[in-house]
Formats: sequence, C-alpha cells, structure tokens
Amino acid sequence: MNKVLKWILIICTGGILLYLAASFFAVFMLTYFSSSKRINLPAEEKAFEKIKKVYHIETIERSPEFERQVKNQDTITYTLYLYSKSNCNIEPDSLKKNALRIAKEINNIHLESKYYKYRLVFSCKAYNPNGFDFEFLRKDIIP
Repeated sequence: MNKVLKWILIICTGGILLYLAASFFAVFMLTYFSSSKRINLPAEEKAFEKIKKVYHIETIERSPEFERQVKNQDTITYTLYLYSKSNCNIEPDSLKKNALRIAKEINNIHLESKYYKYRLVFSCKAYNPNGFDFEFLRKDIIP
C-alpha cells in the first residue's frame, strides 16, 4: 500500500509540473507573437546620440514607440521628451532656439510622411512630462 501511494503521488506531482510547464510555454508563445513591433530606425538612434552630446540631454523618450500606434492613423505628432537637470535653470528663449535646432536634426532623419508635427518637451525631472513644450510643423522647418 505504501508503494502504491508513493507512485500515485509521483504521478500527480509530475502531471501538475507538466501542466504548468505547458501553460507557461503557451502563454509565452502567445505574448511573443502577438506583441507589436517597436519602431526601429538606425538614423534616429544616431541623431539621438548627437542630440544628447550637443545639448547635454540625459534621457530621450519618443512617442509613438510601436508600429501599431502609427498604422491606423493619417497624421501623427512625433513627440520627444528631453530630460536633463540643466533644463531647470535655462530661459525659455534659449530652449526655443535649441528646440528649433533639434527639430531640424529630426527632420534629417526622413521619418514616415504621416508625421506632420514635431513636439519637443524639455523637462528637468525624468519621467515627468511637465516642462517647456515647443511644437513645429514639419513642412515649416527649413534645413
């Protein structure tokens, strides 16, 4: 009787572990193949590195990040959130000049034609989108 109980316990434990492994694998495959692709532009990354060096920016975030956010829309605003502690003490006029220069650099990336406007948000605290906000129409920016 003791051996029979051991075998039943081993079979039940093995079955439960097999069920959990199969469930984990199924969920992993579903999330992997159903997740939206990130927009990946090598020219954009090079421009971001240049912007970080020249304007002393610590972190740059962009919106939209995923292809699904671009796919079903006719016109989109390309937003950059530029975080740097030096942005706390800079005058808005100086930031406007920098924003125009950054917008010209973004215009050289040759983004998709759906982007009709650039929005640049300068903030001194990371992940806090409150700050100085500048918007430029793409067609008005002359390189």
